[in-house]
Amino acid sequence: MGFLGADFPHSLYDSVMEYGPIAPSWFVLPLAMAALLVVAAHLIVLREHAIGKMPESRRQIRMVTGWVMMFTIPLLAYGFGIVSPTNEQQFLLAWTCITGLLAGIVLMACVDAINSIRIARSQSKAFWAQLQEVLIEPEHDG
Repeated sequence: MGFLGADFPHSLYDSVMEYGPIAPSWFVLPLAMAALLVVAAHLIVLREHAIGKMPESRRQIRMVTGWVMMFTIPLLAYGFGIVSPTNEQQFLLAWTCITGLLAGIVLMACVDAINSIRIARSQSKAFWAQLQEVLIEPEHDG
């Protein structure tokens, strides 16, 4: 039949291309290791040195986000550099899990942003209350 025949997908793709992972493993795996080290260092800093230096709610949200990232990074490395699209079941399962974990990370970022707004409002109210107290007290002392 040739190029325009009914066996077009088989004749063109199967003979010309070999299916493998999306990206080469030699590229993906070192990047994943570096990302894991960065996230692990961030978690250690949050656990050891951030106590008392940032609001506890913010620290806890960022700790949870870091742990979710620690699970997401190896799965991303698997999805990009190890599993092949020809292995449909594993490929679909991996990318479904990756999508869910990335959605969880985005959700945690939104929670962190909302929490930061809440903290900023409470600090602003406390600042104005303290300023009002300082400005009103000297009038009553006189």
